[in-house]
Amino acid sequence: MDIKLKKSSKAGYILYCLLCIVLCVVISLVLSGASIITALEEMLWVQEITIEEDPHLYYRGQITSMGWFEELYQLVGWACILGIIMGGILLVAIMAMTGKYKLNEDGTYHLSWFDKIWSELHIAGCITAGVACLGPISYLHSLWMKGILLGVWEWANPYGDSLYGSHMEIFIGIAGVFAASAVCLACFISLFKKLKAGEFWEKSLLGGSFFLIIRAIKNSNKTLTKVMVILIGGAVLSATWVGLIFVIALIIFIAPKLVEEFLEIKKGVTEVKNGNLTYKIPVFTDAKGIRGEFGRLAADINEISQASNLAIQNELKSQRLKTELISNVSHDLKTPLTSMVSYIDLVKKEGLDSPNAPEYLDIIDAKTQRLKVLTENLFEAAKASSGAIPVNMEDIDISSLLTQTLVEMEERLAQKNLEIQVKNDCEDVKVKADGQLTWRVLENLLGNVSKYAMDGSRVYINVSEHDVGENGMIRLEIKNISQESLNISADELMERFKRGDESRNTEGSGLGLAIAKDLTKMMNGVFEIMVDGDLFKATVMLERA
Repeated sequence: MDIKLKKSSKAGYILYCLLCIVLCVVISLVLSGASIITALEEMLWVQEITIEEDPHLYYRGQITSMGWFEELYQLVGWACILGIIMGGILLVAIMAMTGKYKLNEDGTYHLSWFDKIWSELHIAGCITAGVACLGPISYLHSLWMKGILLGVWEWANPYGDSLYGSHMEIFIGIAGVFAASAVCLACFISLFKKLKAGEFWEKSLLGGSFFLIIRAIKNSNKTLTKVMVILIGGAVLSATWVGLIFVIALIIFIAPKLVEEFLEIKKGVTEVKNGNLTYKIPVFTDAKGIRGEFGRLAADINEISQASNLAIQNELKSQRLKTELISNVSHDLKTPLTSMVSYIDLVKKEGLDSPNAPEYLDIIDAKTQRLKVLTENLFEAAKASSGAIPVNMEDIDISSLLTQTLVEMEERLAQKNLEIQVKNDCEDVKVKADGQLTWRVLENLLGNVSKYAMDGSRVYINVSEHDVGENGMIRLEIKNISQESLNISADELMERFKRGDESRNTEGSGLGLAIAKDLTKMMNGVFEIMVDGDLFKATVMLERA
């Protein structure tokens, strides 16, 4: 698609260039025709002047064929009219196509080096080329008056031999008109392109100097100085008629824009005051992207609104998390306690001699251990979150620590028939961390795998180097397929008491990932998780020793 667009754009640009050439040819022929008409009219006038009336007349002669003279006059006249109409149509088409086939990446008109020349020079170029056209036209007029080519005039003075030949001289004259027309058209197109791009004054000497001063004033943070300079300068200029006209023009040009910016800021402040913190005040800039006082004020208000909105959203999220935390803690603590109370009541009713008593006691013991683990995890999460755990940073062998953790977790992992595949590219590489806390992070992650991974699936553990920081980092990734579909985001999954199974039927407390994240952060590491459907990936990065 892009190739087709590029080919179409290239073909359009070639057509645009051809139309410009054709227009220059049409202009040259029309001006040459105009020189013929003026020559024919002069022939009529000269023929009626006698030597006595004007003895110094240079182009003295006579018309050889009045019939052909009249036909030629009408023919050239109609040709000039048709040429003017055709030139007008071509000029309108060229103006519509100007700048269309060369755009910047942001869609604005592309200005070439020629377009960036001061507008005053282009205007001077148009005028100079127009005046220069008079030379070749006058030269052609003299050729017609000498009886060359037209065949209707016999010059009294012999023409004599030409250095280049009569046809070559006519060609040179028309070529001169063409060259002057091309220069005039090029300057005109450049001026028109700058008008379409809105940079006519930007690319002029007078306008560029004016905007340079205005931007210097805008960039200044000394508001009082700017106001004083503008008011004093306006007062001084108003002392003369020319200066007064200039000041009035500036007021008409600038005042409406300033009032518009002020009203937009006023509207934005009203919206923010009424609680609409997502409202954005338009920030006005000039063609160079420079902001004035109102522009900077609008941008600052937008930043305040954005920061306030972000703080409110964070507070709402914090309140929601607190509510969920209380609800989840209550649920997880209440569930084993309820079971314990129920079975203790059964033991009281049936007595210790009941055949069901050992089973009841086993259930009570299991629920007690469950409550103990949950309470310990809760306290550990609180300490990790507050940073109250002491951190002893030292150089530890991450490979050995991973192997030790896998051996200790082997029985739990084997219960789900999980196939552990380890790829270690960092043998005998040490990291700067706390050994006990790192082991706790690995235990939590592997414990999470043993609880939530799909039975009989594979678990991939990769250890690799990551070129980040002064000494680099060691990255440990654990990937597994979840037993249940993970229909929550990674950020929610790392919140306290959040689980992949919302039914909360597993033995997990929902604290493992939160604890692992806080402990990794305490060791100046990075902890991330990624969820993609039922694929779960946890990444731990620690500084290389």
